[in-house]
Amino acid sequence: MRNGSRADAVLANTEWHSISDELQTALAQQAMHRAAMIVAEQAEMFARQFGAGTLQDRGAEDALKLFAALLRETSTTSLTTVGNA
Repeated sequence: MRNGSRADAVLANTEWHSISDELQTALAQQAMHRAAMIVAEQAEMFARQFGAGTLQDRGAEDALKLFAALLRETSTTSLTTVGNA
């Protein structure tokens, strides 16, 4: 939305519904993949902070690295099209 107004929200919703189901699905999958990559990057950042001693570590560094790897793996394999957008 350009300025966050209700009119902009209605316009964005109208524009979304004007594109094909296939394109909606592709865009949604791309957004979910990007979100998973952002969370994975944040998990790795926390792991580095634990590794550097910036944060108190209680075994979290390895757990966060595993979490990041799982996010990356599952986001590429499990975000397949199921049904319609």
